[in-house]
Order: sequence, then structure tokens, then C-alpha cells
Amino acid sequence: MQSKLAENLKALRKERGWTQQALADRLGLTRPTLGAYEEGRSEPKLSVLIDMAACFDITVDVLVRGGENEVAEERVKGDGLRVLTVSVDSVSDNERVVVVPVKAAAGYAHGYGDPEWVSQLPTFGLPLKELAPDRTYRMFQIEGDSMLPIPSGSYILCQYVDDWMSVGGLRPHVVVMRDDGVVFKRIENDLPGGSRLVLHSDNPAFAPYAVAGDDVLEVWRAAAYLSFELPSALDGQPASAASLRSALDTLRGEIDAIKRSENEA
Repeated sequence: MQSKLAENLKALRKERGWTQQALADRLGLTRPTLGAYEEGRSEPKLSVLIDMAACFDITVDVLVRGGENEVAEERVKGDGLRVLTVSVDSVSDNERVVVVPVKAAAGYAHGYGDPEWVSQLPTFGLPLKELAPDRTYRMFQIEGDSMLPIPSGSYILCQYVDDWMSVGGLRPHVVVMRDDGVVFKRIENDLPGGSRLVLHSDNPAFAPYAVAGDDVLEVWRAAAYLSFELPSALDGQPASAASLRSALDTLRGEIDAIKRSENEA
């Protein structure tokens, strides 16, 4: 779906009987700048979009994409046009990976679009060849055992998905929802037929469940995970280096004892 900002901006201004200069003054812009926005020759920054939406008492979604009914219909189809708040390195101008720890995850569904809220989260750079430099990545900490063997407390490194129709195939994703917050699940895509996503856990003790597409705020495709809980050696698994050394030491001791007994005999 293409942006309708230019035509919406002009229509909303005329509905209220404002001149370009009057609206520009309200927004702290010059009239030529506002004119460029209305003619589609320039795109405003996120902060200006937020001011515009507040000025007309509507959401940024409605300002950019159209009426409430149209926006709702496009959302459940996985429409690719969304406003994403990112963190940028002030020196290199490269995007940084924003970390959403468990304590922040509860408020993420409310603050994900607020640049000030996002700026308070920790960030880091991750210059790895496996990560595309032109994509946006985010790291979410998970809790619970629904996705074992990935343990609770792990951090899931994800790539932003702007087109929800591309998700599915039971691939792992982080899904951000209005009411349920942040969850890490495998996705079965039923947006075209049922306007919903079906979420599956790797732990068979947790049953799959469906969420309405209109309740989904963001979708992030899992790329890797970081865990500080190292696995323990279990029966049937390869022994660790320490256990092998211990077994060899025991074996040497037994061989030496046999040799001593033979010498004594």
C-alpha cells in the first residue's frame, strides 16, 4: 500500500479551513516545506509526522495510510507500510541493535513507536557478515519454557519484517501484540484466509493459539540467540573435555596399580 500522506495532509487541512501558512505555523514549519509535503516532493521526519497527527487528532497510521477502516483492513493483510523507531550511531550514522530486556518487554507494546522511550533502551553494534547492513535488527529477551531447548532468559536476535505476508512456514519469530506483549513463537500464517496468525511453541506442553492480525503491532524474524545458561552434560551425550581427562587419569592410575602388583609378584 502506497503512502497517502500528501493527499491526506491536503484534505485534512482544507476540511478545517486552514491555509498552508496557518498549518505551517501550527507545526513550526515554513510554508514551502509544508507545500513540498502536500505535493509529495518531500517526506517529513517521524517527529514531524507525530506533530501532524496530533494537530489533526488522529493516529500516524491514519495520516499516512488513510481512514480507520482502510487501515484496519490493510493491517490484517500484513501491509508493509509502518513507522519503525530505530537507534542510530551519532558518529557513523549506522543503525544500532536495540535490546529489549524482560523488564522492558512489558511496556514495549506501548512504547515501541515512541522515539524517546526507545532511546532509553540499551543498544550495541554487531558488525557480523551474517547480518545484512541495510536491515534493522532488534534483540528481545524471553522468559518461560515454551520454546525449549532455548532456555528462559535467552536473548533472541531478530530482523524486522515489514511485510507480514512473508512470515509463516513455522519459522521462529518474535511477535509484538497489543494485549499479550512480546512473545517468541513459530508462526503459521493465516492472514489471507482467517485474518490471523497461529502461534506454535517448540515445547509440546504448550498448545498452539491464534491471534488476530489487527492485534499484531510488529513481527521480527529470529536470526540467532544468545544464552548465558550453558548446557550440562547428560546421559547419552558426548562427554566434556574435563570428564575425558578425569577418565584417562583414572585409567592411568589403574594401569600403574596393575604394573606395581606384577613387579611385586
